[in-house]
Order: sequence, then structure tokens, then C-alpha cells
Amino acid sequence: MRTAKQSIIEAFLQLINEKSFQDLSVKEIVQKAQISRSTFYLHFTDKFELIDDVRRTLNERFLSFYTQDSFISDKPITTYNICGHVFKYRSFYEIEFDDADEIRKLSNQLATHLLKAFGDQDYAIFASYGTIGYLSFWVRDGFIISPGEAAEKLLKIGFTDWTSDLKKNLDRKKLIENGK
Repeated sequence: MRTAKQSIIEAFLQLINEKSFQDLSVKEIVQKAQISRSTFYLHFTDKFELIDDVRRTLNERFLSFYTQDSFISDKPITTYNICGHVFKYRSFYEIEFDDADEIRKLSNQLATHLLKAFGDQDYAIFASYGTIGYLSFWVRDGFIISPGEAAEKLLKIGFTDWTSDLKKNLDRKKLIENGK
């Protein structure tokens, strides 16, 4: 059985599919959740505290994919799960990824997780900002590709050997400088 808090959160997530957060009222949330206003206020002081709670919960779930054993052993499964999660909660991530400050916060949190996984701060920062950047573009672009396709593209980027082209360009530059 759902708790009142779960009902509020589910109603909120449904309603932000229909209208902007700014236009959403507590009255509409309680009507959708089929609870009283006083029950809402037992759990949240206002809709801003509600979105902060949803943000904390969903971002923790997002980040949890990076702490599971499957992340180290099976990055494709993790990437599919992440894209599925973002798609499932797309109405929330449309709000989240429209806010540069929230993108930065989530990217920094992800970098901390990746640092623990890989032990390389530079890689962790690059990978976290790239991942969140790609996902935010996918969200802002209206999910024109499926979660599976997004995961495939994200994996392709993640497994790209960025140094091979760099080495070729450096070799070409040396040849040109040496007049060959």
C-alpha cells in the first residue's frame, strides 16, 4: 500500500508532465494525490521542498547505478539502466537538466562516484560532465531516440580511444614541421 508521501510524489511527477513546475499548485497536487492539504503539509512545507525531496531521491537513485557491482563489471548494463531511469522520470529530468546549477551539482556528485570507481580525478571529471552533458542534451532534444539508442551512443563515446586521433595528428604535425 502506498503511503501519503508516495502518493504526493507520484501525483507531482504526473502533473509536471502536464504543466510547468512554476504553474503547478499544491492544490492540484493534493487533488491528484487524493489527499488533504493538511496531509501534504505534514510531509512538505511547499512545492519547493517537494521538488527538493524528489531531486534528492531520484538523483540518489541515478547515482546508485554507479556504486553497484554491475557498474565495474558490466558498464553496458549500467548505461542502459541509467538511460532507462532518466526516461522513466523524464518529466523530472526535463526540469533538472534545464537548470545549469543542478546539472553542475549532479555532475560533481557523479565525479565523486567515478573517482571512487576509477581512482583518477581527471577521468572522473571528464566522464561525469560528459555523461550528464550527453543526457541533458538527450532530454532537451525531446528524447527523439530511445533509451536503448541513447545508451548505445553514450557507450560508444565512453569507449572511444581519444588518444589515437591525437597521436595521428601529432605525427602529421611533426612530418609537416620536418618538411616531409
